Amino acid sequence: MRFAASILSARCAVAGLLLAACGAASAATTVFFDGLQSYALVSSGTNADTIESEGYLFTYTLDKLFTGGVGMTEPIGRSSQVSWPAGLHAQAITTGPDTGVGANLTVRRVDGAVFDIHAITFQLWANTAGAGGTMEIMPLLDGEDLYNDPVMFGATGFYSQSFSYADGGGYQASTSTLRGADTYKMHLYVDWALKSLTVDGPEIPPVVPEPMRAVLLLMGAMALACRRRRCTA
Repeated sequence: MRFAASILSARCAVAGLLLAACGAASAATTVFFDGLQSYALVSSGTNADTIESEGYLFTYTLDKLFTGGVGMTEPIGRSSQVSWPAGLHAQAITTGPDTGVGANLTVRRVDGAVFDIHAITFQLWANTAGAGGTMEIMPLLDGEDLYNDPVMFGATGFYSQSFSYADGGGYQASTSTLRGADTYKMHLYVDWALKSLTVDGPEIPPVVPEPMRAVLLLMGAMALACRRRRCTA
């Protein structure tokens, strides 16, 4: 009898742990970029790539059709100055039908849910000191712009200079207007790199491998049975 009770108790403990793990979710607030965060390439287009990390999708332009100069016809693209986990390099398009669209990066969630941006740091990979520069961020909801004009963040400076903005902002622009959207489109007319981004949204459930689902359901049922019996013999 005692042996049976011990077996039942052990099963209850294992089932409870698995049920808790199954119900766990990533934190609502996520800070990119971290060496411990993994990423996966979702799609690769003519002038842009999309990657996924921590339940968020990043689509950023790449000058893939760049040929290397006048007289050259074979596209070789331009090398990225910043790569994961240091950040993401958005390149201005200089060759092909999209020439002139600038350097763009779009952030959205895999589940399409609404989220907020609380802080951002980006780095220039070209000089804007002469002509001046402004990072434009447009929040969208269900495909519609939330504002008549994008939110502006100063980006006048020199090659490799970084700019950081957060809630509050003081005399600087504030990210407090980057709220309640399911998509954020970021634009600058020259190359830049997203170095840090703090987002806040609904918790993202962990992905459970298909073969484990039946096992977890069974162990979950065992955990519920244990609760009813109070894990006693």
